[in-house]
Amino acid sequence: MNLGQMLFNGKCKVFAPFYYIPMEIGIKYFLQGNFSIKIINIMKKYLLLFSLTIFLFACNKDEEISQDVILPPVIELDSEDGIYVVKIGKEVVIEPTYQNVDYAVYSWKCNGRIISDEPQLKYIFNECGSYYVTLRVDTRDASTEEEIRVDVNELAPPVISLVTPSIGLKVVAGREYILTPDIQNAEGATYLWTLNGNEVGTENTYTFKQDELETYELTLTVTNEDGQSKKTVSIEVVDKLPIEIVVPSSLYFTENNTKYVELGRTLFVRPFVSISAEPSYQWSLDGQPIEGANSLVYGFKPAKTGEHTLTFTVKYDNQDTKAVLTRNISVSGVDEVSVNIPVKCCEAAGKRPFAAGNSIYSNKVYEFVPAPGQFVNETNTAGFNGESTHEAACAYAQKRLDNEQYVSLGGWGGYIVVGFDHSIENKGGYDFSIKGNAFDSSNEPGIVWVMQDVNGDGLPNDEWYELKGSEYGKPETIQDYAVTYFRPGLNMDTPWQDNKGNTGAIDRLGNYHPQEFYYPLWIEADSYTLYGTCLKARTEQSPSTGMWSNNPFGWGYADNIGDDMPNKDNPNAGALGNYFKISDALNIDGTSANLSHIDFIKVLFNRRYRCFRINRNRRFFTSLLYHFNTFFRLIGCLDMKSNTVRTGIDKFINISFRLIYHKMYIKKHMYTCVMTL
Repeated sequence: MNLGQMLFNGKCKVFAPFYYIPMEIGIKYFLQGNFSIKIINIMKKYLLLFSLTIFLFACNKDEEISQDVILPPVIELDSEDGIYVVKIGKEVVIEPTYQNVDYAVYSWKCNGRIISDEPQLKYIFNECGSYYVTLRVDTRDASTEEEIRVDVNELAPPVISLVTPSIGLKVVAGREYILTPDIQNAEGATYLWTLNGNEVGTENTYTFKQDELETYELTLTVTNEDGQSKKTVSIEVVDKLPIEIVVPSSLYFTENNTKYVELGRTLFVRPFVSISAEPSYQWSLDGQPIEGANSLVYGFKPAKTGEHTLTFTVKYDNQDTKAVLTRNISVSGVDEVSVNIPVKCCEAAGKRPFAAGNSIYSNKVYEFVPAPGQFVNETNTAGFNGESTHEAACAYAQKRLDNEQYVSLGGWGGYIVVGFDHSIENKGGYDFSIKGNAFDSSNEPGIVWVMQDVNGDGLPNDEWYELKGSEYGKPETIQDYAVTYFRPGLNMDTPWQDNKGNTGAIDRLGNYHPQEFYYPLWIEADSYTLYGTCLKARTEQSPSTGMWSNNPFGWGYADNIGDDMPNKDNPNAGALGNYFKISDALNIDGTSANLSHIDFIKVLFNRRYRCFRINRNRRFFTSLLYHFNTFFRLIGCLDMKSNTVRTGIDKFINISFRLIYHKMYIKKHMYTCVMTL
């Protein structure tokens, strides 16, 4: 478990549904995952004793995971920071907006009692002070809570909320944008809008329209009998609204963006869309719009073999309606961007049977794309030797794996792709095993993806299918997560930005990992983006020791003390196996992929953690140095002896682990970094 290096900069509420750092700290990290990869195909059939049947199959709890993605209620407050200021004896009015609230039940609770069951709160506090109110929304399938602070004062000047898009307010020249702020304590208030210092309006709303391409400073001043408040927003006028559509390819190092689908199967496509407005979608096939295909995810089932072109169009909106950028900003007009997706439907290549001379282990690394991290490019313990091409990086990874050594996947999204000299058959039970070194307080889950070589070219350029785990479909799990990493300067931190508007940097720890770049040397571009699923952190800090624990998930993840491993006792961070079923492979829409076999496996580090750092005298000290490097050793196999399931010890290569202790003193405290190799 590596030290979390990724910082999140922004307001606390931005990070839902993840764990929060106090707002005065305002910092979050990713923990990095280091993985050693070997995969064993479970070649032998096995029988289970009744007791073991209960243990091994009950752990997977397939019947408890719905294939329908549950959408939790969404609460958007009419205050940017969740704080409301009201004058004593005056009624506070809180009017959130909601999404996914069919058949919802509302409750507002303060000091342990419910003060309202309406969607909006209207309430009078008769004493000065700060009151914490919890808004809870319950639907049939999920619930959401939001904590609100109400400050009751003798005087209550206006409070202005004017929410802008997370990527900044970029507007199109010549188009009208209507700004409608939320104002607390607006009774009897006056308004003054200024643009670059010049008065432009005195109403509670303002319509912005400019033709010159430049950045403007718009300021709203609101005055009531108790005081005055100001709010300034920066508005960049551009000639075209930036709309970005990305359809991730199966491999980073490929120029082939063709999607392959087996005849009789459905190809599901989900583009990643970046736009500062609420768009509409339209899918077309071979130039003709598809009726009713207006969702982000589309399933295409060809009627015959051949080549097709899917077109995905993003548009907002039309001249007659208002598109909503945020709660407070709307715009009229039309912007449209399309992307073409080549699709080839073919008869599926057959399963490659296991034959004499085949290995039960993976035999080739096809792609090695770590996220930036403290072990990437590191020569001392990670064994790099200046690899600057992808071919060299794959050769490095293959050599390390052949020698039973780890490779580092860095921060969130880093991955490795391996293949076999035969196909792994879906036998309906556990089909392969992934070994890691997790223990109770150190779980760094890797989500596993599988692929069938449909086009038969021997390359992992077909479709990836995520293996369902215990967290799949939960409201807090983000299925369409992406992080972009940017090339840093020499000996500098590595910046990043995700597709949810969060930004930060991976710290460089020169005293321990002194390589000049944590950015992979074989990534030639100045930035690269990784895509995948992001799980909610289960990180907790002990109130007595101050140590942090990464708690396990239920099942379905590598390097995780879950119910899918027969032995969970691992105090010395030894190699333990998690077991996986090809039958758990899912389409993008959550339905079963029904794969008969697979040919490739991808392991992707997929978790964010809560950590923080402190700043003293312009020097950063990490407050969390109790961590472990995560290594996947995908060498587990199921073996049948005496009609039981057990670890195939005779097939495991003995692994020696050594502990490396890094010590750092902050005042009188010592923090220890434990790394297993």
